[in-house]
Formats: sequence, C-alpha cells, structure tokens
Amino acid sequence: MVTMSEYQYYEFAAIDGPISDAGLRYAQGCSSSAEVSRVRWQNTYNYGDFRGSVDTLLKHYDAHFYIANWGTVRLGLAFPKGVFSPKALKPYLQRSEECQETLRVKETTERCILYWERDEEGGGGWEEGEGILDELIGVRDELMRGDYRALFLGWLAGFVPEEWVDSGRVKVSTPPIPDGLNQLSPAQKELLEHFPVDPDALATAAQLSPGTSQNCIPIAKALERLSDSEMRVLLGRVAEGGGPAVRVELQRLTFPKRKSSPSRALRCVDFAAKVIEARSTGQPKGRGSG
Repeated sequence: MVTMSEYQYYEFAAIDGPISDAGLRYAQGCSSSAEVSRVRWQNTYNYGDFRGSVDTLLKHYDAHFYIANWGTVRLGLAFPKGVFSPKALKPYLQRSEECQETLRVKETTERCILYWERDEEGGGGWEEGEGILDELIGVRDELMRGDYRALFLGWLAGFVPEEWVDSGRVKVSTPPIPDGLNQLSPAQKELLEHFPVDPDALATAAQLSPGTSQNCIPIAKALERLSDSEMRVLLGRVAEGGGPAVRVELQRLTFPKRKSSPSRALRCVDFAAKVIEARSTGQPKGRGSG
C-alpha cells in the first residue's frame, strides 16, 4: 500500500483571453508533468514542488488557486493596471497586531494581483483542489464591476473581535461596509468556504449594511449609451490588441453607479463590541443567504 506523504494542487486559468506565446513557453517550463494550455495550467504534487513563480504566471493567466494538505490555501486574481485605485484598496489592507493578514496586494508593471491566503495549523479539513477555481472565478468579475464584498470578506477573515476590545487602538476603523452582505453571490459563498470568517462578525456587518447589491445592466443596454465616436475608439483599441483593457471598461459600464453617501465604516473597537454583544445575546449567526 502506497501512502501519500503530501498533497499540493496548483491551478491557473486565463479569463480575458488565451495567453501569449511567451507566456505559454514560461508555463511549460514550470513543470514537466502539468497539464498546460493557453487557457489553463494545473498539476498535483504528491512529492516534489512547483518550479515556477506564481507572480510570474499571473502576468499571463488571470486567476490562481492553491491548496496543500498542511493547511495552506491561496486564491490569486490578477487585474489590468488601473482597475483599482490605491485609495480604494487601502482600507481593506490594514495591518495591525489585532488583524491577521488574509488579503494582500502585489503590484507589477502591468497588473494588480490580489491574494487571499490562510494557513491552518495542522492542516485539518483540507480537500482536493480540482474544480474549486471555477467556482471562485466569479469573484474577479464582481470586483471589476466595483462590487467590493469579496475585499471586505478578506479583511473580515482576519478580524478577531476579542483582540480589539481592550486593544486601545480607538482610531482604527473598519473598511467601508458594502451593500449586500446579507445576500452573497455563489462565488462569495465559495470564498467563505476556503477563507472563513467569524459568523457573528459577518452577521453584525450584514445588519449594518441591510441593502442588497445592485444588479448589472445588460451589456447591450450599456453599449447603447455610447456615441458612434466612442464605439469607433473602443473597436480601434481592440484591433490594436487592447481587448482586455476595453473589456474592463465595458464591465464597469454594466455596473450601476451608486448614489453618493457617507461610507459605512466605524471604529474597529465599536464593531468588535457589537459582535461580542451579539454573541452574548445569542442572536442568529449568518453567513449570507442567496
């Protein structure tokens, strides 16, 4: 009987279009046993290790998932530069002794890569990784439309209420709490499966943000709003190889503009107190319903 000493699963997927010849050559050089194409890279390791660079492969592919039997799980999503402003991302990337680091960002010359990562000591509860990335890819489209719920969930995954109550850090605030936390998308629910949050903290945040997320405008309707000259410019950019960047702009057009309102952020110590109060009173725990 053969005993599996370890399990590592790597997968990369192209979403905006097939990767280039140079990207394919690099991808093929990362492993002699992986299944490699212009739209997908995947391999399982029961011994040995990945020979490439995750950051480099995400210059070519757009999404990545990794899971190992010792408890490490990672999701990486790559975006064209300019999709996010540093000011928009900053509140979700707070670093402090009271917040564990689940969400991080990597900036390259042409791309912005967001990583969700956790290390579960002891590796309990791990599963095989095949098929999981397809369930998570929707998070990327949601973020490109301006739906920041996945960013908030990434921040919340590192939030431990009990560590904030007596921390003395009264000036630190939560990120803006987005609409729709009480009605998560299928991709966001899958994100929670692999990067879990305190259920009482999520339920409390959902109560503070009772609204629902806005539905997308059909792309055909969004295009009708463009003038002939704007359409010609976009088609010209596509013909010159700028298809991915044009796709980003069109995705933004399908997302309704929100009415301006004060950001729903509050002090972390106050948010922690609300979570602990909900725990003590036995209010229902929630993880988002569909």
